[in-house]
Amino acid sequence: MLDFRDLPPSQGVYVLHLYVPLPQPLVIGRLGQSNLPAGHYFYVGSAHGAGGLRARVGRHLRSAGALHWHIDYLRAVSKVHAVFYTVTDKALECGWSQALAQLPHAFIPVPHFGSSDCRSGCAAHLVAFPRRVDFSGVQHVLGQVAGAPLVCLRFR
Repeated sequence: MLDFRDLPPSQGVYVLHLYVPLPQPLVIGRLGQSNLPAGHYFYVGSAHGAGGLRARVGRHLRSAGALHWHIDYLRAVSKVHAVFYTVTDKALECGWSQALAQLPHAFIPVPHFGSSDCRSGCAAHLVAFPRRVDFSGVQHVLGQVAGAPLVCLRFR
């Protein structure tokens, strides 16, 4: 079984695919109360600090610890099914979030989720789909924006 040690310690950008099987009321830090519909959620983040992708995504996969970032609140009620990532020092989060939001049936479930410090006008860095989404389509749009090799790790 794959775990966070399968990720490189390099800088990069990542997308967590999470699944929420039933509608879920959730209080998300300063964003307050939200009612998440059932569906597939894609959270876009960056890992430009110490330990890179392995450290940042590893924190999300372990799901233990203090609720610090918006994604921590969602992780408390969902499970990560896959991680898409690319090794880069470029800031691709906004491009990836915007590209995902343009896919068919995509919607923004919680305005400003993960994008509190965004300067590119993103509605959020969390995009959701009400039903199963085509992984090859997700991988294709992320790869187009990245212009670099994209890796997808799936978890069971």
